[in-house]
Amino acid sequence: MKVFICAFGGFYVAIPMSSVASLTDLKDRQVATQAAVVTRDTDTYVSLPLVFSLPQENIRHGIVLKNAEGSDDGNKIVLLSTEVVNTSEIPEENIHPIPRALSGTRFASVFSGIQCDSEATRDAGLVIFLDPERLVRYAQQEAAE
Repeated sequence: MKVFICAFGGFYVAIPMSSVASLTDLKDRQVATQAAVVTRDTDTYVSLPLVFSLPQENIRHGIVLKNAEGSDDGNKIVLLSTEVVNTSEIPEENIHPIPRALSGTRFASVFSGIQCDSEATRDAGLVIFLDPERLVRYAQQEAAE
């Protein structure tokens, strides 16, 4: 699976390239939000640092997800993330299920797998694989509340 790798301190998040429509550099823009999920006009912004209860001052990239079912209704889901540090090809057999011990955590539901000591990262750390479809459902639920 080809993925974008984003660093979050002691771990990394892998975002499947097949789910990404575009990548935007946000270095010079103020993009902080008060909540993990914010809807502005027709677009929904998901702050990945806030999903993990981390500070969001290091947001560097906006990752626009492809619309479901190929629709082009103008609505976008934009992941606000730390810097995309690299891209990598990670074999499916190296991705393990999220441990049951984490299943009760708020963020575990938006991830599809985990890998420890990955060569895809700079310092061979923990990689958590984002499931974009689950994230979209999570964002829609949060926006509706």
